Amino acid sequence: MRVKENLSSVVSSIGKNSFSSPKKTQVGRVYGVVTTEDTPTPAMFKKAGGYSGVGTIFYLDYEQAKNTTGSIDENFLDTCKTAKPLNPQYQYYPILGELVSLEELPSPSSQLSNTASQKYYNSIINLWNNQQQNSQPANDNAILGVTFVENPNIKTLLSFEGDHLLQGRQGAGLRFGSTTKLYSNLNEWSSIGNDTDPITILSNGFAYDPNEKYHVEKINQDLSSIYLTSAQKIPLQTDKTGVLNNLTNPLNVPDYFNAQTIINSDRVVINSKRDEVMLFAKTNIELNTKNIINLNADTRVHLNSNSVFLGPYDKNNILQPVLLGNETLNLFIHLQKTLTRLASYLSQAVSTSEGAPIVTLNSAGKELFNDMKKTSDLLSKITSKKVFTS
Repeated sequence: MRVKENLSSVVSSIGKNSFSSPKKTQVGRVYGVVTTEDTPTPAMFKKAGGYSGVGTIFYLDYEQAKNTTGSIDENFLDTCKTAKPLNPQYQYYPILGELVSLEELPSPSSQLSNTASQKYYNSIINLWNNQQQNSQPANDNAILGVTFVENPNIKTLLSFEGDHLLQGRQGAGLRFGSTTKLYSNLNEWSSIGNDTDPITILSNGFAYDPNEKYHVEKINQDLSSIYLTSAQKIPLQTDKTGVLNNLTNPLNVPDYFNAQTIINSDRVVINSKRDEVMLFAKTNIELNTKNIINLNADTRVHLNSNSVFLGPYDKNNILQPVLLGNETLNLFIHLQKTLTRLASYLSQAVSTSEGAPIVTLNSAGKELFNDMKKTSDLLSKITSKKVFTS
């Protein structure tokens, strides 16, 4: 195996290399963080370099800070040292009272001066192993931030072997995980499949349970979720139960176990601000609601198919085609003219000697006969070949 091969090269080098202990890590306690023009104060925002200094912290060396309460007052912050975030790729800034590890590294002017350097902080020290806050304030009255408020209901996401978790401070998380059949009783996505089946879960607004020591995503209880699956069953509860469509008979949502994407929230909005919204499916598209499906278009609504059916599908009902508007109208206009003409003839009919035909009625009868034959031919053309109802 690759790991064993790599390990053998390490073992063979033992005794050949020397190792010296690194310098003790520098630690600072945070008293202010630049996030906006007013945070921590307008003067400190300007001192840090304005928006180019966003993320800058005001700190004191840990030994000095142990008995220093501090404040977000300008006079105190002006006595603090500053450090910039080391990594520009992401923003994860500390809150007040948290400890950070510091490094002395080149500054923008280092190329001009060998002595020019600058402090950077590269991580928050995980003091309490708590994803929400790891503050170590000097007393119980210290605040955690200008706007930040700790939520005691937030629990840490439970990590299964091999998982990669990103968790926010206030109940949001991103899990790059997999099926874990050994612990199928602890999560909702490991009832079937293999331990190598990947799953990605983005969740926001964890469901709080005062009795639990940790949190595992619950699709029906968390506020909003996106699930990207590969071979998992997800027990999503929908308003539509039973047979979804007795014509196509799709698998119910909790029973599906191939790759799928699930978006679940109180409301889902898809908006295209410039071009189309497109939905494509290899088999069927199902739309279900307990209330109303509303289609709005400023120009036209098109339904295009070889057959369009209105109403529920029932194999016991005989499907009937709808009538074509123009063809039906033309038929009734023609019939109205014929009957009007007949009425005109009848109104002018004159009696002759007994037994003699009434010529005008005979003529009207022939015309009506011919018109009825034409009407019969037209009747076969007024029904739709595409739209049916039951």
